Amino acid sequence: MPPPPVLAMPALEACEGPHGLASPLPDACLETIDTDRPHQTDTPHVVPAGHVQVESALASLEVGYGPTRLGLFQDEYRFGLVSHMDAELLLDHAVFEPDARRFESPGPVGARVKVNIVEGGGWAPAITLVPWVLVPVAPSQALRGGPYVFLGWELPARLELEMNVGVLLRAQPAEGAAPVLASALTWTIVGDLRVFVDVYATGPDVQLGTGALWAFTRDVQIDAGTYVGLHGDEPAATPFVGLSVRR
Repeated sequence: MPPPPVLAMPALEACEGPHGLASPLPDACLETIDTDRPHQTDTPHVVPAGHVQVESALASLEVGYGPTRLGLFQDEYRFGLVSHMDAELLLDHAVFEPDARRFESPGPVGARVKVNIVEGGGWAPAITLVPWVLVPVAPSQALRGGPYVFLGWELPARLELEMNVGVLLRAQPAEGAAPVLASALTWTIVGDLRVFVDVYATGPDVQLGTGALWAFTRDVQIDAGTYVGLHGDEPAATPFVGLSVRR
């Protein structure tokens, strides 16, 4: 009896080396989708070169501090420009206040670039530099921005630790700066089903996040969970449901 056929694997050369918009990383080389959401702590990993990733909080509900606010399609658009670098746009498309029966202005528009300078592995962290700016589109919004560093470790027992460190500068209407410190721990239960807990602090404003995410195909992920305000001007709770897709 002849031996069973061996499935063809992509040549190592096709997966390594530089890639970009004109020469995308081949589909056969792609791993399971890796997202910023639903953690508040963002990943140091970038979108594969030549690919696009859309991450959306389809709906979130802020309750318990100030007016109740329903967020719809709070999206992040990520573009793999070249190997180890992507460009990202972030936009809250719609926020509705049920009590006032009105929609807030969309925005602000966030723009940032992730530049991965160390891939990491094992106990060596992945390290990514992230310049970030938030551009107002309404008088109630402020121009903000700052430099960030994103880090990540693959730990034993199917655990992943991610950290964000940065400074958020505020140019308008009043100058100011706030340190940003965040950390997320994610545990893979089975396959591509994971749960997480994280803490995100911007100055005195602190939130705890927890939830689950499931990549039910290589390029599509759903998530659900809640953020809980621990200190400062944060809502008491913000339950959410989200969807992420890569092409």
